[in-house]
Amino acid sequence: MDKKGRTLGDADAAENTLNSILPSYHMYTSTIGMNVNVPEVSEDTSRPPPDYSCSSSVLSDEQSSRRPQMSATTSYQTSIDDDQTLLNVNFPFILADENTNSWQETILDNVHKLHNLTFQDHKVSKSIKINIYFTQNVCKIGEKPISINPSLYEYKQGDYLNGYITIENVSTKPIPFEMFYLLFEGNFMVSNQKDRSDKKPVKIRKFLEMFDFSGSWNEAHIDRFSNEYNSPYLCPNTQDPIDKTFLAFNKRSIEPNKVYKRFFTFKIPDNLLDSECNEHNLSKHVELPPTIGLSRWETAHFPEREQTKIKDFAPVDVSISYGVMARFIGRKSTWEDDFGKIETSTDKTKLINSKGDEYIILKELTNYIRIIKKSHSTSLNERKMKLLENKLMFDNLISRVKEKIDYGKELFKLIDSNQYDSTIDIAEKLSQQDLESAKFKQAYKACCRDAKLAGTKEFYEFFIPLTKRSITGSKNVGTLSIKTPKEDYSMTYIPPTRFRNESLSKDALSSWNLTIPIDLSVQFPNTKLVQVPVIKCITAEFVALSLKSSNLPIPIELNHDLIFNKITSSEKDLYDLDSFTNNVTKKFRELSTELYYLYKKLGCENFKIEKNLVDDLKSMCQIDEKSMNLVIKSLKVDNEKFNSKRIQWDIKDLNATTSFNLNLNLASLTPKGQSKANTDCFDYFNLVPDFQSCFMTRLYHVKLMIHFSNGDFARIKIPVKIEKV
Repeated sequence: MDKKGRTLGDADAAENTLNSILPSYHMYTSTIGMNVNVPEVSEDTSRPPPDYSCSSSVLSDEQSSRRPQMSATTSYQTSIDDDQTLLNVNFPFILADENTNSWQETILDNVHKLHNLTFQDHKVSKSIKINIYFTQNVCKIGEKPISINPSLYEYKQGDYLNGYITIENVSTKPIPFEMFYLLFEGNFMVSNQKDRSDKKPVKIRKFLEMFDFSGSWNEAHIDRFSNEYNSPYLCPNTQDPIDKTFLAFNKRSIEPNKVYKRFFTFKIPDNLLDSECNEHNLSKHVELPPTIGLSRWETAHFPEREQTKIKDFAPVDVSISYGVMARFIGRKSTWEDDFGKIETSTDKTKLINSKGDEYIILKELTNYIRIIKKSHSTSLNERKMKLLENKLMFDNLISRVKEKIDYGKELFKLIDSNQYDSTIDIAEKLSQQDLESAKFKQAYKACCRDAKLAGTKEFYEFFIPLTKRSITGSKNVGTLSIKTPKEDYSMTYIPPTRFRNESLSKDALSSWNLTIPIDLSVQFPNTKLVQVPVIKCITAEFVALSLKSSNLPIPIELNHDLIFNKITSSEKDLYDLDSFTNNVTKKFRELSTELYYLYKKLGCENFKIEKNLVDDLKSMCQIDEKSMNLVIKSLKVDNEKFNSKRIQWDIKDLNATTSFNLNLNLASLTPKGQSKANTDCFDYFNLVPDFQSCFMTRLYHVKLMIHFSNGDFARIKIPVKIEKV
């Protein structure tokens, strides 16, 4: 029996019974969706058109489908027959022309721009009651389901989401709609930091979207099970005998005094579609990111979840969420006669049909679930090759920018000296360099020759000067080296207490105990200054690093070696200078400033920069960094409490060396400024597995600090992975 109360036979039956994985929405629009009916003009044609007053902009449905992120201030022309000419309106809008086969797709591509009545105090929206229920097994007509509470479970790839929704119109009048769909979706959202009451995100990226076509509104009947062979033009069952609910809409209308029920089943995929990272084709960016943070959409639907929010150290304005959603979309004018005027914003982009009627969200509900994917095991060679690949891509991005800067500088010199003919040779040379670079990237393969590097011992090593301070000044008395092997330190992911259905295993608990070897050595300038430093104390912190890009996708995969151990300092700085901002962002900002200067000097006609390079550079410059430093309270040296007298130095000529093991119990993690809790840290906060996506990254490392009696400090950072096994 699995954690959701199902036997293994039930899970196998679900696998065999269902029509495999849900098809793509593109497949649907190319087949069944081609038979949609064009909405008939049933409203009173004598009524005046909607009154809008704002700056105008027109986007055709085909163009908006290709350009879902295009600014509404850009103007486009659309070809429509004379008898279908748009009403004379002035406002920013996107046209979803119902006379084409892609009008629904246009709406779905821009659904986040629709006015939403769900959280408004309007009669028509309040007349629709939607509930989403999860069940242990696949729902069937005539069988009473066993309900479960999804907020008590933690799902992974391959799990099934079974259930049903109920819809009720509590008014006395039918409520028409244009679209109703059931889907399982994953969203990355950035909220408005300036207004905590604003439910509309400032950034939303839908990275997962799976439609249940049998549960959504269709012109045709779709069989749910592989052993069904019903006519697509007939609905074989109109009511469920268990509760007398209606199983289908007779037309695009929610009738009063009826309770409708729609079944759903989704299978959580192993990975995202490759198209989710079309720009850069990064393998880690198409892995399922974990649920992290709490979206304002979720707290709007379920305010009580704010009180049970999981402390996972996500940036306050960021969330990654998954849920099953039911949503009705319709035309505003079809409800105003029966339910009153609907006020929508006049300064935001609207979606309209060919007659100028605005599409808005009538009602929606999402029941959220938590997903933490199971980690894939990789070999040592695979991990080393991934690090090498990351470095190549990082260096390649920098070299692309530098080549463009060098080209701009040379071009500037030639133009300044009136050597215009030479500029052609430069352009041809640069094009040839780009071609050779592309050939090199295609030719590169991870071959067996590279695997030989696996046996090479690598270290993280820092050198800092040792100083002797006095009232007359400071004097260099030697150079200290701190070194530790590059090992794969991995911790087992431990879920929050409410998601644990059994006691923690010994292996999981033991993985939270790390042993890190440390080698110290001192090189003295001469024999007269041979005096080994005294270690005053050793401290350690566990750092959860969150990176986010609010606008553009991150163009590379990042890792610890690309980010940290770049800046050395022997002084106790108030702020840690060895950070992502200083080591990565600052470098790209300097390159960006130099490139922008050349662009302004040479002009866009003389100095053209590829859009993808501009976007990649802009993304790297705008990545936000947030670090949560947790103090490791339980730290021992060679399994004993730290005592400086136990650390013995081996002095030979002008060198002194010592080695010891640091024993860290990460169950003792405590936020800075707080006293150690009586329970293990994973009982009151949660560390999700490290991950990377197009817009967010979470990495972990241990920061070690060795304090010497002369006031010098030695720091080193060691990467740590958290994996769900």
